[in-house]
Amino acid sequence: MRLSDFLSEHLMILDLDVENKIDAFKAMVSSMAQQRVINEPKTFLDEVIAREAIEPTCIGRGIALPHTRTRCVERPIIAFARNQRGIPFTPTRSEEVQLIFMMGTPKDEANQYLQILARLCRLLRRNEFRDKLLAADSPKAIVQLFDDFDSPLN
Repeated sequence: MRLSDFLSEHLMILDLDVENKIDAFKAMVSSMAQQRVINEPKTFLDEVIAREAIEPTCIGRGIALPHTRTRCVERPIIAFARNQRGIPFTPTRSEEVQLIFMMGTPKDEANQYLQILARLCRLLRRNEFRDKLLAADSPKAIVQLFDDFDSPLN
């Protein structure tokens, strides 16, 4: 299993232009709903926002990983959005986020959820990988980056 198994070129917004994280979430959920990878988009959005309210999912280095374990997906899915100028993810605005990976996994697959999240975090710690994500010119290039940098989870 590789992270690219959960990505789709159709779930990538490379020119996101929003002022706040809620608008980013709405745009990403809308894309997921249009591609029919989630059912009940409003419920999914509410779950992501509720999780975010517990603790912001900004992990540093301009990256956020909003996520939920949910009944709204049949299999794990990762949507990607890039906002070049950055948006605040914390009340203090201490760091702005440019790269957003929204993840939804089936509620009853906790182990796979943790594996995917851990692998994504490890990969995003790499400066070269983040720099290439910021510079990629197409969704296809993003998927290729994951193929190039990712090693199998199992």
